[in-house]
Amino acid sequence: MIRQKLATVRRFALAGAAALAAACGSDGTGPSGPLPVSATVSLAAREHVLFSGTEVSGAVRFPAAGAQATQYLVVSQFATGTPNVSDSFETGGQAALYGAPRFAARRPFGPAERFHAGLRAREAQLARQAWRGAGLQAAPPAAPAGPPTLGSKRTFKVCHDLRCNTLDSVPATVLYVGTHSAVYVDDSVPANGFSTADIAQLGATFDTVIHPIDIAAFGPESDVDQNGVVLILLTLKINQLVPKPSCDTSFVTGFFFGADLTPGIRTSYNNGELFYAFVPDPSPPGTRCQYTTNQVRALLPTVFIHEFQHMISFNHHVLVRGGDTEVLWLNEGMSHLAEELGGLHYDSLGDSLTAFRFLIGDLYNAYSYLKDPQSVALVADTGIGSLEERGAAWLFLRYVADRFGQSATRAMVQTAQLGAANVAAATGTPFATLLGRWALAVYLTDLPGFAAPPALTYNSWQFRSVFAQLHQLDPQDFDVPYPLVPSSGVGVDAGTSGQLNSGSGAYLLVNQNPSGPGFDLTFRGAGGAALPQNAGAQLAIARIR
Repeated sequence: MIRQKLATVRRFALAGAAALAAACGSDGTGPSGPLPVSATVSLAAREHVLFSGTEVSGAVRFPAAGAQATQYLVVSQFATGTPNVSDSFETGGQAALYGAPRFAARRPFGPAERFHAGLRAREAQLARQAWRGAGLQAAPPAAPAGPPTLGSKRTFKVCHDLRCNTLDSVPATVLYVGTHSAVYVDDSVPANGFSTADIAQLGATFDTVIHPIDIAAFGPESDVDQNGVVLILLTLKINQLVPKPSCDTSFVTGFFFGADLTPGIRTSYNNGELFYAFVPDPSPPGTRCQYTTNQVRALLPTVFIHEFQHMISFNHHVLVRGGDTEVLWLNEGMSHLAEELGGLHYDSLGDSLTAFRFLIGDLYNAYSYLKDPQSVALVADTGIGSLEERGAAWLFLRYVADRFGQSATRAMVQTAQLGAANVAAATGTPFATLLGRWALAVYLTDLPGFAAPPALTYNSWQFRSVFAQLHQLDPQDFDVPYPLVPSSGVGVDAGTSGQLNSGSGAYLLVNQNPSGPGFDLTFRGAGGAALPQNAGAQLAIARIR
């Protein structure tokens, strides 16, 4: 799991006061004249439509307005399950097209983000090689070993650096054994860190809160070592993965690595259910990044619930069904959904401070995504890990969970299907349809003065209210009350342009004055060129009034 340190510091300042109520370029030239009408909008207020395929090959015609002003939300999408499709686009009436495209600069990945993405890709490669390259069959269950005994020692193998090509030996001692977990502490951890009581509390939190939440949402973990517990290793090696000065802004808090469970190779790693986490480090300033006991103690439950989902997913996709690991965007989105479930649990108990610690990362990431959704790929299988991508994945899966329930999240984990096909199978709904409705929902679900229909609604969140509160509490990180601000214009003069990516969309509000004339709108590549065939070009349109 990754963290951006500056944002983390601000979030902890907030917590005490918070109260929660494959790149493909287009070819061909632009049209020599107006395109023929390929679809016609006929919507009453609150209705929506999705146009795709031949329906967006020409112009989409909007009717003349009646006696009252009319407003439409138009989302131009690459509604594809194909990862990493990216291209320039232009959407609008003829008078609005062919302006200079707008490209938003993105924050580059930090070292911790690259590590986490690389780890998921590496475990997928190792699992694929183990099952298929060596023709392995699932190993027979080991003889029951039982959990480790309190005070016993073991030497673990831990990634030496962010590439994880070599492993360091880490002697550690068991300081907690519970019903579902055993916590080992690196024998070399700095003094004045966690107390025995701190470690017991972390273990008990996993046993009584995190384990049941993740099991209910996603299914059971494996037990390849037959010890009946998940091992948690708290080690300074995790702190050292990102040295100064990089760790001042981006650092690793913990991770799960599927190589520990992969048949045929797991004995070369740690041969069991294990995840790794960082520790308090009060080292003198200038030598290593400092992490206080309070900071680490507050962050680790979120790390545990996030990484445990990865472990469960690996079990069901790879060990149980002998398939591939889940694709990166969906795997990460599920783990962020797990974080949210932890927060909702504590919120239901009235513990708003603990709830906030689980929820704030997802909210911050979602806010970052909504500030510029068209430049972020929801569907990606390389380089996943930016805050914006994670925010998009969580927002999408929260919408899916609200619409289809917990059975859908379990179905997406307990399967050999992957990515977009997995989501479609679990929901019984085409992936492009889900993307279109979701894109409309993130703007319309609690829009003032608009009663969104169920298909365009989040049940669990009123995001405008939540983000407005966060803006008041921390205007530096949440600089506007609601981050999604569509381009807007009147009729034929409305338009937007820039770069689109797999799964996300560009937002446009099209207004008509009372008795305003009808108009045609087109969705094309830069200069009127055709969009990539694998982009799944789609216009999601909702009439607001």
